[in-house]
Amino acid sequence: MTATHHPHRLARLTGTAYLGIIVTGLFAEFFVRMGLVAPGDAATTAAQIAAAPDLFRAGLMSDVFMIGLDVAVAIGLYALLRDISRPWALLATAFRLIQAAILGANLMNMASALQFATSPGGAHDAFVLHAMSLHRTTYDLGLVFFGLSCLALGPLLRRSRLVPPVAAWGLAVAGAIYLVGSTLVVLAPGWAASFDPMYAVTLVAELSVAGWLTVRGAARAARAPSSSAPAPAWVTA
Repeated sequence: MTATHHPHRLARLTGTAYLGIIVTGLFAEFFVRMGLVAPGDAATTAAQIAAAPDLFRAGLMSDVFMIGLDVAVAIGLYALLRDISRPWALLATAFRLIQAAILGANLMNMASALQFATSPGGAHDAFVLHAMSLHRTTYDLGLVFFGLSCLALGPLLRRSRLVPPVAAWGLAVAGAIYLVGSTLVVLAPGWAASFDPMYAVTLVAELSVAGWLTVRGAARAARAPSSSAPAPAWVTA
């Protein structure tokens, strides 16, 4: 029996995995990288990573789990939404998997920073900061594809009735914020910090979708349109 015969169970599993992404991502970013990396200060960054290598490794492994859960969520959402519009569900999945691939490759920058900071011959401060700066830029490049995925998922989720319309459109808005924020980091880094408060909107939007799928996805999924439902207007327009 396929997963689509039990959409309530799949919705709950996907929502739970999504919550896992949020928890592991917040831990790695706010409790590890923001606590240990001092932007523009190579000596302090290298010293702090060298003084807390286990915490830094925990952040690295947290990212590994986050990426694995991201792949699981991409597949789960595709299975839940493919009957709404298979091409757009595939597109959203492809963008999310591209993001996962970029973030996976980006882990090498964190591993390099740790190796430089804890090398027996002494910390190579400039290399440590360079590796973490490259990690930040590459991470934001990955979020460009995540933003595109969210933009595609918003209307799909609205049509599916798996989450309330406000949560579905909130995810689309989050996608636009990710796109703007990541573009600023790459093209206008001086403006990026002033845009950071907007990411609070993305957190609320993603928590809403993940939480609703986990807690209420069963009831919504049971009433979701079948494969005979017409393609949404935003696809055929």
